[in-house]
Amino acid sequence: MSDVDSLRSQLRDRGYLTHGIERWFALDPWSSRAFWLELLLVALKAAMLIAVFAALPRTAIMLFRNYPLSAFETLALFLAYAVAWMVVAFVVVLLIALLLKVRPGLAIDTPRVLLAISLTASALLVAPVALWWYRFDTAPTMLELIVGTALTAIFFLVTTIVVSAALLSFSIYELQRVPAIHQKPRTIPMAIAAVALIALLFIPGYGDRERSAIEPMVVTTPTNTRIALIAVDGLTNEIIQSRLGLNVIAVPPLQGSSTAERWASLGTGVRTEAHGVRAIEGVRLRGGRHILQRISRIDGVVLNLAPALGIAQREPLPPTVRRREYIWEIVARRGIPSVAVNWWTTGDERSGGLTSIGQEMIFNGAKGDALRVDALATERLLYAVDHLSPRFATVYLPALDVILNRAGLDQTTQLAQSLRALDGVARVVSAMRVRGYDVIVAGLPGDHQPGQAVIASNRRLQPPSSTWDIAPTLLDFLGFPLSQEMPGRSLIETSREPRIPSYGKRAPAEAVQSVNEEYYENLKSLGYIR
Repeated sequence: MSDVDSLRSQLRDRGYLTHGIERWFALDPWSSRAFWLELLLVALKAAMLIAVFAALPRTAIMLFRNYPLSAFETLALFLAYAVAWMVVAFVVVLLIALLLKVRPGLAIDTPRVLLAISLTASALLVAPVALWWYRFDTAPTMLELIVGTALTAIFFLVTTIVVSAALLSFSIYELQRVPAIHQKPRTIPMAIAAVALIALLFIPGYGDRERSAIEPMVVTTPTNTRIALIAVDGLTNEIIQSRLGLNVIAVPPLQGSSTAERWASLGTGVRTEAHGVRAIEGVRLRGGRHILQRISRIDGVVLNLAPALGIAQREPLPPTVRRREYIWEIVARRGIPSVAVNWWTTGDERSGGLTSIGQEMIFNGAKGDALRVDALATERLLYAVDHLSPRFATVYLPALDVILNRAGLDQTTQLAQSLRALDGVARVVSAMRVRGYDVIVAGLPGDHQPGQAVIASNRRLQPPSSTWDIAPTLLDFLGFPLSQEMPGRSLIETSREPRIPSYGKRAPAEAVQSVNEEYYENLKSLGYIR
């Protein structure tokens, strides 16, 4: 029996890797083609095992951030992360194996050095996970933190074991001897653990979706109020001054990671977890029904690699992502004629008492001009009001936020255009007042903009505690009961009826819509997508 065969037999008897990892060490690494083929194969095997455990924490965290996802979407997400990690781990294992050629005795004669090398390699691979997790716009929940930390720790331990086994096997051949200490192979138990953990990822994909609530019995109080909600992004108490001629009250702004999320919260009156709008732009996996909205800012796999390979596409959020109705949709379905113009995650719709004009038409017509967006939205609002005489009318005006926070203008231009935007707000307030509407103006600071939010109205309202109070107040004006899902309270308190549990889930929440490329490009030109 040759020395190499004897060495292989010793390796098997002592429990070291038995899947061919020892074969390539018998070859000259600098001249043998067979050696390089075997080296690449062994590095690939190690990389595959590392990649499986590396993809687990990322996939789990994305599930927490973007729940619900289907089993298919979970699998696609897992495979995308696993493939990317396999490439990285392959290169790391290959380089370490070749570098150890210089001093192969370190691994076999100095266990502490072997452990240090393995731990350092593991730390280098785990560090990007921590950085990726940190670059989400919002902090993790406690459960996400526990699960993500546990899976990351498992990834670290598995990587340490795999790298250590590869380096030790290399040193055994180079020195032609087996160390006195050894341990049983861990390939099978690690593979079983990987399968079990991956299976756990798919349980949410088959779990119950949010059950459609039974249509609530709503008892309304007849009123003749005609109310207009004018939503102004970027408007704060510090800049509103007195140019609107309304009673102005400063309140703390709503929290949220994006403009769309905050305004969806204000318009529905419910928290993000209920309405489901979290971003302006999302990523839809090919063939998937849901849109990933919460993504780390440095997630090159989901944001760049997957779209480049054609397995995902980036797109602005379609109306179907919103799981709760806006206040005007609630009242329109129950007989109150309503008009809504330019709100996030709304489409063009005319059904029953609702006339809705979505953002695509407005933004596409503006061609990247923020002031033109406000002008077109105002024009469409007043036209609809004059022809339909709704009891509820609302418009979203984003120009001030774009000018102050997104367009990158010099101070002189910024000042001039922001004054023009404020004049436009004053004109629409005046126009609605002339048409007999009570007006509520809601202003929120833009992304990273300091200042207090603002509620302004021609009516005397009770002091609000936050902008959560706007949705309940609008319902109260129109004689509708409040919902237990709404954290706010009415500022007029004409209704003393108990709150209903919920107004229910918005019906078309699962439909897939194709991306409107022109709308996407206009969002980019206005600074919403970078």
